[in-house]
Amino acid sequence: MKRNMVLRYVSTGLAAIGVCIATGCATTTDAVSSRFPQLRENINAAKAAEAEVYAPSPLKSAEAKLAAAKSAVEAKDMVSANKLVDEAMVDADYARAMAPTEKAKNAAMKLREAIQAVRDEIKKMPAVK
Repeated sequence: MKRNMVLRYVSTGLAAIGVCIATGCATTTDAVSSRFPQLRENINAAKAAEAEVYAPSPLKSAEAKLAAAKSAVEAKDMVSANKLVDEAMVDADYARAMAPTEKAKNAAMKLREAIQAVRDEIKKMPAVK
């Protein structure tokens, strides 16, 4: 009974691995190329969130990976192209999410500096009798 359970789990696992390999090998140029517009949309959304100013590194990385993915498609290297598109999507999403956070951090830092300047001015004022 226990042996049958183990065999069932092993065969299910092997079947799942086989399906994953088969779908991975079946990636075509159209499948990767069809993801480019969505990636470009994600990059544009990051730019709209001011990622060029507040999160330039992940944004540049996403754009570089997009260009590399296009080159990989031209070279018929679909596995690399698919990987690069996935990485570029993550980078673009990260840049879009990071931009407002960095913007808020900068605003908070400016506020702290302004508060400190006011405190320094108060300390310089003569004491009231």
